[in-house]
Amino acid sequence: MQMLYTRRGSITVSLILLFIFWTQFPETISARAAAVVLCLSYIAGLNAAARIPSSRVLSALLAALYAMAIVYWLAFDDRTGLLFTLQGFLLSYMALKLPERLSAIEASAMLLLTFLLLVFYGGQPWLPLIRQDLFIYVGLYMLLRLVRLRRIREDEQRAYAEEERKHTQALQVVHAELAEAHADLQRAHEELERATVQSLRYAVLEERSRIARDIHDSIGHRLTSVIVQLQALPYVLGSDPAESERIVRTVLDVARACMQEVRTVVHDMGADETGAGALSLRSLVRQAADAGSLKIGLDLGEEAGREAWPPETAAVLYRCTQEALTNTIRHANAKRVDIRVEQRAGEVSLHYRDDGELKPGEELREGFGLSGIRKRCRDAGGECVIEAAEPHGISIEIRLPLAADTNREARTHG
Repeated sequence: MQMLYTRRGSITVSLILLFIFWTQFPETISARAAAVVLCLSYIAGLNAAARIPSSRVLSALLAALYAMAIVYWLAFDDRTGLLFTLQGFLLSYMALKLPERLSAIEASAMLLLTFLLLVFYGGQPWLPLIRQDLFIYVGLYMLLRLVRLRRIREDEQRAYAEEERKHTQALQVVHAELAEAHADLQRAHEELERATVQSLRYAVLEERSRIARDIHDSIGHRLTSVIVQLQALPYVLGSDPAESERIVRTVLDVARACMQEVRTVVHDMGADETGAGALSLRSLVRQAADAGSLKIGLDLGEEAGREAWPPETAAVLYRCTQEALTNTIRHANAKRVDIRVEQRAGEVSLHYRDDGELKPGEELREGFGLSGIRKRCRDAGGECVIEAAEPHGISIEIRLPLAADTNREARTHG
């Protein structure tokens, strides 16, 4: 009965109704006039029924059309079966358009009332009517209800498929946005890594520049003094042996001091071949100390000061120390910081302690800086312990493997 829902179907229903009324057209003028009115009412009513969204309004319209057919049948004693034919149209609309419960009630009431009128008023035998109602109209009604249920299921499946399609499209959009965000984060991470390496290089260059200035100011000055005294030595050798001996001793002392200072500088510069190790920490500590009143002590153990660290380990130690100093300067109200770096077989450790206001037992609120220290150490395959120190202040213990990438890969495969 899909034709009941389309314009072509409305035209088809109208033509069928005209044909039915034409073939069963009554003989009297009054009956013909009533038949014309009834036909037009059914054509208009059934065409309107296909477009009425409200179930109650549609139910009332179908009941009114049925009542008109009953009145016509009672008034003109119709024996042509027009009532049965119109009843079939109404049952079709009830089965296809009304909700299940309302449809069943109204269809049952219509069939029962038609049966009673035909038996008690029309004088027709009840058994043929029961057979006709049960096997024709009830069967027609059940068939059309099955068609409606199937259509409802198809509509639900289409709606579900459409919802799934929209959901899939939304997921694809979200996935694309997440992929783009991941790419942006990856680029930002790479830029941050490059910036970290660059900052370490700048720290190394600054520290080496400072050493160069120190060489120029100290060793250069002393060597200038040696040159001046050696130039005066020939003039005093013959005239004043005591003065000559004093000049020689002075030159030797200055030369020895210069040699010792040169060894110290060479040791400091040779201790950091990567450009991102102990030398960068010295520069960082010097900058932080010069920027404020905070006193900072840096103790690089013998192994830590002599051996080179992998670039990843050096970068983590530099950034963690930088974050710790920033946290102390901003929040701790401390006067002194002690930093000690130790290197053992396969690992390097950093011990950081300030004399800030934090006391044991008080809540340690880790902001972005301290949590960033933990994350850097964890990502590098190391360990980090942050806690209150005795009697007050904060203590940070960091342990990093010197072969961080290898260890992390081993743990990932393990």
